[in-house]
Amino acid sequence: MKNCIKQISLDDHSTEHRYMQIYRQIKESILSGLCQYEERLPSVRAMAALLQVNAVTIVKAYDLLEKEKLVRKVTGSGTYVDYGRPVVVEDTLMEDDVQRSVFISPDTINFASATPSPDLFPVRDFKTALLEVLDRDQGYAFGYQDPKGYEPLRTAVGKMAKHLGIQCENENIQIISGAQQGIDLVAKGLLYPGETVLIERPSYGGAMQAFFSRNARVVDVPLEPDGISLDALEFSIRETRPRLLYVMPNFQNPTGISYTHDKKKKIIELSEKYNFLILEDDYLNELSFSDEPAAPLKVMDQHDRVIYIKSFSKMFMPGLRLGYLIVPMRVAEKLLAAKQSSDISTSGLLQRALERYLSTGAWEQNLQVLCNEYRQRFHRMAWMLEHYMPNNVKFLKPTGGLNFWLKLPDQLNSQMLYKSAMERQLIFAPGELFYARKPDENCIRLSIAAVKFSQIEAGIKLLSQLIRLRLKLDQKETPLRAEYRDPIL
Repeated sequence: MKNCIKQISLDDHSTEHRYMQIYRQIKESILSGLCQYEERLPSVRAMAALLQVNAVTIVKAYDLLEKEKLVRKVTGSGTYVDYGRPVVVEDTLMEDDVQRSVFISPDTINFASATPSPDLFPVRDFKTALLEVLDRDQGYAFGYQDPKGYEPLRTAVGKMAKHLGIQCENENIQIISGAQQGIDLVAKGLLYPGETVLIERPSYGGAMQAFFSRNARVVDVPLEPDGISLDALEFSIRETRPRLLYVMPNFQNPTGISYTHDKKKKIIELSEKYNFLILEDDYLNELSFSDEPAAPLKVMDQHDRVIYIKSFSKMFMPGLRLGYLIVPMRVAEKLLAAKQSSDISTSGLLQRALERYLSTGAWEQNLQVLCNEYRQRFHRMAWMLEHYMPNNVKFLKPTGGLNFWLKLPDQLNSQMLYKSAMERQLIFAPGELFYARKPDENCIRLSIAAVKFSQIEAGIKLLSQLIRLRLKLDQKETPLRAEYRDPIL
């Protein structure tokens, strides 16, 4: 911290308060890397003596740094730099709310992260699009957009949707700052406290949190190998009279399950019969690795009851936070009002750059690269699981997507396995993170989103070994299993 101390100088003639001068200079040192992560700042008393100011001045400066999450205070120990930590992966419960931050190195085998590998991001193409927009639009690129979104981008999105079989007009399209915001807007704009939302069991934690934040009653409905249980769904509908059903019909997160055509059709019929809306989270329909295309539920929406949400994050650059909703006109105004009250509009510059990127054809080219890479990882993961997992570990091979859902033997707790794996630089998402209530404590999710192809074999062998150690099984590799096991959800 000596370098930071030397750089702090106070200007008695400045109109800026002393504590602000101190705060600003320490912040600059932290952001520039002079003050390293976990480095201890001087105590309040020591800093006050050094700068010859009142201790209260230092306290106020440190408080501002803490509010910006640049430092953290540890009672009885001191104040530490909390910026510039190694790469962090979210361990996912409610991926955007309760985050378990895990430090990972290049050697960590990362089956936990659901975001793409940074080396797959189309940085060069997007940089070109961004620079072209800045040259073309100048200052207009930084202005506020229509809250519904930049009109040319909405047109481009509409073309993409129609390619999937979704019929919509620009007025049905709402540009959003990522899928999570889309779920939040639906919760904020359409749910009243006490209303019921039905979700899959298990499901995406970020959606649960959004619904809970509106004091909604969240009821989970079990999944079957071909989608949500229709008997359980209709029973829950009759019992609770829901306002909303939240589903991921293709390559569901976390299970990887895809719904059959018949189940999708029946869900649409139920929505009309019992008068509720459906929020379809199209998680990863692009990543189909079978001969059957992954058609969205929205394609079958003859009654205009499906709100379709799509994010570019999983197949593009997560940090851009861009996505879109296709909404029935009956709720369009409510969702637009929720958007306006949340952030007025999504970044105009990024919307324009994305539209330019899409218009050049770079999206299709980069999408093909991503699909090829993930196809290799997908088949490698499936093969390794089939060869090396003990027979009493049950799983279903998905037809696409990024996730594999494993059911461990009853005597093996996923948290116990998680701790053992972490000690050996292997991480995954414990299954209990994906339940609204009464979690299954011996399921785990393995994702291929961020793990390197070259790490998959070593990772599955290590995980299998840890499971065997926990179960006190023979350490010899099992022969090829005759068939994929039935899923236990």
